[in-house]
Amino acid sequence: MVTFKQVSKGSAYKYYGRGVVVGDGRGPRGKSLEEAQEEAGVPPGVWMGRALPAVGLVAGERVTEGQMRNLFGEGLHPDADRIVAGRLVTGDSPAAAARAARLGYRVQKWSGNGLVFRPPGSVQALWALGTPSVRQLVEDIHTRVIGEVLAEAETEHLWVRVGGDSTVQRARAGVIAARFRHYENRDGMPLLHDHVVLSVKVRRQDDRWGTLHTRSFLEYAVALSELYNQRLMEEICRALDLATVPRSPTAGQRPVMELAGIPEQLIDWAAIRNTATMQRLAELVGQYQERTRQPLTTKVRQRMMARASHETRPPKKKTSQLLPVLRARWRDGAVALVGEEVVDYPLRLARLAAAAIRTTIRTAVDVAAAALEITAIVSVHRGGRFRHRHLLAEARRYLTRTLHGHPAPPHTDTAITAAAIRDHCIPGDPPNPDKPTVREPHLHRGLGTQIAPQLENARRPPNPPPGPRRSRTPHRPRSHRSATGAACTAARVHPADGTTATAASSPEPGLAV
Repeated sequence: MVTFKQVSKGSAYKYYGRGVVVGDGRGPRGKSLEEAQEEAGVPPGVWMGRALPAVGLVAGERVTEGQMRNLFGEGLHPDADRIVAGRLVTGDSPAAAARAARLGYRVQKWSGNGLVFRPPGSVQALWALGTPSVRQLVEDIHTRVIGEVLAEAETEHLWVRVGGDSTVQRARAGVIAARFRHYENRDGMPLLHDHVVLSVKVRRQDDRWGTLHTRSFLEYAVALSELYNQRLMEEICRALDLATVPRSPTAGQRPVMELAGIPEQLIDWAAIRNTATMQRLAELVGQYQERTRQPLTTKVRQRMMARASHETRPPKKKTSQLLPVLRARWRDGAVALVGEEVVDYPLRLARLAAAAIRTTIRTAVDVAAAALEITAIVSVHRGGRFRHRHLLAEARRYLTRTLHGHPAPPHTDTAITAAAIRDHCIPGDPPNPDKPTVREPHLHRGLGTQIAPQLENARRPPNPPPGPRRSRTPHRPRSHRSATGAACTAARVHPADGTTATAASSPEPGLAV
């Protein structure tokens, strides 16, 4: 799973600079960043991204406190202090030296985007309780998949606004990012996760520095999260001969793919914070429905989920422990929960379950069938109005769900998405005529579905033979509705039993940009 948030150059940066970089704890006063990280038992932050050579950095190089302050605190060159000092020595004025340390225009508010990568609960349990070789393997795969997700983000989803008319253009591939690894959550339970902070400074096509068009980037947050989930489970299952199964930890929500054979008690044990959040969410939902007598919408539920997570969030720890100490404590807690036999052999249990599942896995992907299914699902969930990113995310969910951890051929997700758009979708609305100078990327425009008429025609019986004429009833006039408000039926095909379900959606092409 990947979560996203924007980082402001003020208070939000201080949160990252004083807490995240030292293991989600509180940075001790009077100590350097290196000393604080060593005391917290977390590895140092490292730089990553294809734009590092443009600022003289190297991938894997250690992140310093001054570089964090310059890049994410002020939007300057990471080594702005060195650049300014060198320019002053050569005789430049202070103003000219300060301009040389900038990366394009000043940042107004947002200096970065914070991404948090964390594996699902079954992987957390395997990582926390497995042998040292299994633990290292999971960490290596986790690191590698983060690099894959970042590579797609910086090659496919970077856009900048250029000129007085704010024309949106594709930026040059490459970002500047700092990655920090942590091992536990605020409750002290196992939570392997990485904070990746991306600078908003990207290069335009003319090689000048510009500011990332953040909205276009964040719109693909779910698709990137599904890519992480898919690739992480594929690589772990391939390396350890495992398989995945769906699990529904929250009623009414989409299932989560977990490693087969890992006991649910261990998954819930590793996700103790999620249990507290869900309990508080249920209380908030009950209060809302009692007060309003209205059905709970997706948007309202998301706000309540954020509130529940915030209210159940424990304070930061003042001190952290080294990973070997944490692993010993985690093992004692797991043994008390499920017994020593289960804790000592989690990989064996997972492999036994995977052996039975692999006999039923279909490894070949029918792109045409997958395209039809994801279009129907997205149309139902999005009310008939959706975009490229929704289809891409659903294609990755489809592969994770149907292949059960078996690696999909490269670019299968994009092939399914392209087939869905080509065969089952109609173009979005034209650009807003009131704002002709603001041109959005083509992939961000709205889409609608055309599969409903096809399915209705396929199910319609042949015309019956003419029979005796009946008396005609008076015609009842029907209220005219606009094309936008008219409803059509979108079918959703369930792969498990082959049945179909219908939902109302709009026949219009999609949302105007």
